[in-house]
Amino acid sequence: MKINYCIFKIIKIFINKFKKSIFLTFLFYILIFSSINKTNIKQIKKFICLCVIGKKENIYVKEYINHYKKLGYNHIFIYDNNDVNGERFSDILKSEIQNGFVSIIDYFGYKGKSNSIQIEAYYDCFKRNNRNFNWLSFYDFDEYLELKPSNITIRDFLNSNRYKKCQNIKINWLVFSSKNETLYYENKPLQIRFNNACYNLASNKHIKSTVRGGFNRNYWSKWTNPHSSLIKFKSCSSSGKFVNSETPFIDPPDYKYAFIKHYYRKSFEEFCLKIKRGWPDVTDKNNSINSI
Repeated sequence: MKINYCIFKIIKIFINKFKKSIFLTFLFYILIFSSINKTNIKQIKKFICLCVIGKKENIYVKEYINHYKKLGYNHIFIYDNNDVNGERFSDILKSEIQNGFVSIIDYFGYKGKSNSIQIEAYYDCFKRNNRNFNWLSFYDFDEYLELKPSNITIRDFLNSNRYKKCQNIKINWLVFSSKNETLYYENKPLQIRFNNACYNLASNKHIKSTVRGGFNRNYWSKWTNPHSSLIKFKSCSSSGKFVNSETPFIDPPDYKYAFIKHYYRKSFEEFCLKIKRGWPDVTDKNNSINSI
């Protein structure tokens, strides 16, 4: 902007000296508009995308994709962290990949450069895509966003006036389970198998983030954890109230306009498999049932 101002002052002097000739006035506007840095202008193509990293989630991925497609998401970026010789998301998402709704990013067998593969994937997804989407969500395969009222889309939700000054919207978990102990996996949707909301759990204070896109590079910052995104951004709760950007918690939880159904445990069989495969947020965690 300093360069633009200097050009403005110099040409203004010439215009005054030569009695504002038509030619110099025309030249003035040409130079001013050509000096604008076009890279600072937002050129957002789509409204919202979802970034997710997963391993051994093939039995859940179709339900997950369909849920967010129904909410009105434009695109989903899946970071495939399966073993090199393991299953592939692309094996069962061929149609979604072909029609352009899903992109697979190769994280096969990747162990991470830091102590959190999940944070690396989230940050990579933000850097690559924040200039192409108005909003980016960062939710796991066991996290299902629910909006209030239930008949609105994600566009309706985010276009609300209560989020005009928000750059990061933090949505609280609400853990869901079955009313009775479930021992084994059933080939039914998660939202049918586990429909009991556990309001009294302390873990519900955790949040996950939907971050505004379209920012220049100087707004980028490191993620502090997989829950609370970029600390430079102004953060709001579901009701639009400003909250601390650096903490991964909102306590008490704010469920006024949205919450995340969190299917953390599922059945005992599925929970044991979850422990065995490891944790994407901390790569050196002890993966045993006794560690919980």
